[in-house]
Parts: sequence; C-alpha cells; structure tokens
Amino acid sequence: MRIQEDVIHNIPLLIVEEEERGEKPTLFFYHGVTSAKEHNLHIAYTIAKKGFRVVLPDALYHGVRQPGEGSKDPYLHFWSVIQQSIEEFPRLVQAINERFQTEENQLFIGGTSMGAITSYGLLQQYDWIKHACLFMGAPQYEEFAKLMFEVATKRGMKITEEQKEAILEQVRVFDLSRDVRVLEDRQLYIWHGMEDQTVPYQFAQAFLEQLKASSIVQDHQVTFYPEKGADHKITRSAMLDAANWFEKQVESQNQVTM
Repeated sequence: MRIQEDVIHNIPLLIVEEEERGEKPTLFFYHGVTSAKEHNLHIAYTIAKKGFRVVLPDALYHGVRQPGEGSKDPYLHFWSVIQQSIEEFPRLVQAINERFQTEENQLFIGGTSMGAITSYGLLQQYDWIKHACLFMGAPQYEEFAKLMFEVATKRGMKITEEQKEAILEQVRVFDLSRDVRVLEDRQLYIWHGMEDQTVPYQFAQAFLEQLKASSIVQDHQVTFYPEKGADHKITRSAMLDAANWFEKQVESQNQVTM
C-alpha cells in the first residue's frame, strides 16, 4: 500500500492506493469535525484494497490547516468549514484528474459525520457527482443547524437571533433535503448507527422516508445500512460493507461499458 502526502491548491491531503499507479476509480473522502485526514486511514486502506485511489483532504481549520492552538474553534466555524470544502472541491478534482487521468464516471465522494454532511452538500451543488458514501451524516442542513443551536445553548454559548438567521441563510443553499430531484441517476450508500446521539439517527431515517416518497429516486439507487447498537463511530461491519458497495459500483460500470 502506498501513502503519499501532498498539497494541492493549498489543501494538504493524503493519497492512498495500491502500489500500481495508473487510471483507477478515485474516492474523495472527508473527515469529521476536530478530526484530520490521517484519522481515516483505516477506511482508506480498506477501500484502496478494492482497487481505488483514495484522496483524504484536510478540511479548513483542521489537521495541517489549523492555524494555531485555540485560534479557530471548528464547532464555531462548522458551516464555514463545510462551505469551504464544497467550494474548493472542483479545483481539487480537476488537479487529481489531470495528474491521474481519472474519468468522471469513476469519481466517488464520501465522508464521516461532518465529512458526510459535506458530501451531501457536494451532491446538491455538483450534478456530475454520481456516487456517494455517507457515514452518519445529515442532508438536512437547516434542521441540523437548528439542533446545533440547541446544543450550543445548553453548553452555555450565546448565539443571537441575528447570528442564527445568518447561519440558516448560509446553509439553505446547500440543503439537499429541500429538493431531492437532484439525486436522479445517483447511487448512494448510507450508514447510520441507530444509537447515534451526535448526529441523531432520525436524520437518516427521515431522509430515507423522503427518498421513498419521491418518484425520482428509485430503491436500487440507495443502499441503506441502519446498524442497531451502533453510536457515532463507524463499525468494522459498516466499513467492510461499504467497501463491498464500492467494488460493486465499479463492477456495474464495467458491465455497462463492455
């Protein structure tokens, strides 16, 4: 296994793949809040073994991009971090594609927690993304932001109504749940621990119900794995199941192109 450190457009990242280079499906995988790119190496390794090139970027104010001890609280800047990842994504993809000659239909995205929430925003913004793996995220940006306000208030943080409205206005444009028609012809893998209290399972459940009620998204497009007894931590079972999903997606594409 080969792990390469790099910086592209001022974005520190790791590229994980089997030793042989060349064209292969590429996964851009985003970490959670207060985490960093290297904390998802076990996931990257498992998926790279399936023949993928896995790109692990550091999000703004995280990992190498953290400007200084305590200078930027990732929770206070949660939505700005996500927005930055969404906005810088096309340039990152272009640079990787130019380097490795990856075809657009071989592009995958994914992430854990904040990274999964980021991925939902990427799906909303860029219709050329056709595959996404989402671990314990929430596509309902506005509703999740309101929950974060409640949690912050309980922790003693003071947020004015003006500040709340400014944040809600910021996130609405990326809220995938406002119009799921953009998911036509996309393939999703969604895992969520049913005991998750950080990003409550109800967000995933409500989203699946919304998709089922839609005439746009078909059952075969969504693989949903709700895991009993699991909380806000990816289980080995989930990781292996997702890796098999990635492999099947590539096999399906190869059959179509034959």
